[in-house]
Amino acid sequence: MLAARHEPAEVLGIDPSPVLVERAKELATVADKVRFETGDARETGLDDASFDVAIFHTALCHIPEPERALIEAHRILKPGGWLAIFDGDYSTSTVALAEHDPLQACSRAVTEQNVIDRWIVRRLPGMVKRCGFKVSRFRSHGYAEVIDPTYMLGHAERGAEALAAQGVIGEELAEALKAEAHRRARAGEFFGHIAYASLVARKQAR
Repeated sequence: MLAARHEPAEVLGIDPSPVLVERAKELATVADKVRFETGDARETGLDDASFDVAIFHTALCHIPEPERALIEAHRILKPGGWLAIFDGDYSTSTVALAEHDPLQACSRAVTEQNVIDRWIVRRLPGMVKRCGFKVSRFRSHGYAEVIDPTYMLGHAERGAEALAAQGVIGEELAEALKAEAHRRARAGEFFGHIAYASLVARKQAR
């Protein structure tokens, strides 16, 4: 929706999940300019040099063979077109308050379950260059939850459930870990953090 604020001729969103595509359509408030399709970023089927901007928002870490998605972005971008990436350095995900905090195992479990490459942000500049782009900017961004935890509190909860589902811990311990996460939140003692990074690059005009 943010892209539509710049009054482009069209904004196209692609996701492999039909469920997420339908949800995006429900949330779209400028339907005449924005459309969503189920598809694969590694093979879009779009015309060569047909877009001005390609955006990957917390997407590349979930895509097998992400270089293929970047090469595809390069193909569909016009000469001089822009590439924008925002993704998580999920190797930094933490809800720990100290060494050996048991809730950290929960955070790690949910990250490993949902993210293909937790380290991709650290290799992004080189990866983007190899795919034919010139990097203009690379910045880090910290995301922390303390006072009103929601996302990272969910990390702790879903991670405890994932560990129980894997048979690593029993249901009683999973419930106890979730209860501890909520106790910290009520007491104002919860802490959650993930480092993110943004990259802007350009397809060189020939």
